[in-house]
Amino acid sequence: MTDVLEAVQSFIAKGYHREYRVKDGKLVDLELGSTLDPCGIQIDAALRLESGDGEDASNIYAITDPATAHKGLLIDAFDVFHEICPRDLSERLVADRETAQAGDQDLPSKHGLRKVYKLEFNRDPERYILREGFPDFPPCPFGQSFSILGFDTAEQEYVWLVTSIIRDSRLIRVPYQGEDVISDE
Repeated sequence: MTDVLEAVQSFIAKGYHREYRVKDGKLVDLELGSTLDPCGIQIDAALRLESGDGEDASNIYAITDPATAHKGLLIDAFDVFHEICPRDLSERLVADRETAQAGDQDLPSKHGLRKVYKLEFNRDPERYILREGFPDFPPCPFGQSFSILGFDTAEQEYVWLVTSIIRDSRLIRVPYQGEDVISDE
């Protein structure tokens, strides 16, 4: 598979209907709100899709919880789980991960958002921020929800920041703080 959306749709067709997310270092079933035991889960498939020279990457994990027999997907759209997951879960996720070249490396957008590459970011790094948990995020094409997204403060629009930007220490992270947040300028 060379497209994240295509891969997600394929797994959903195979019964992976649950949405799993890493929250506060724990693997959570979003529908139930329950925590999964990272040592007890079964990782049925792990796929990494890279664009270009690895400047952008996304990971998809098809997971079965033997305790409940539920199947779901853990999507790491920004390739950041190694930073936010506990080490034991991170190691299990990547142990047998397959890597493929994504078919979107030359496209100017990703998931309906303008794609910002590292070269553009380097010209004006203060222009872009990473918003976390904002309620006005656009819909996620996977049928799930975004937890983080890039934001262009000059254009006042959400953008797709490639993975190499997400990892850049100059990128300012702005968590949602409720109604008090008026502007990003």
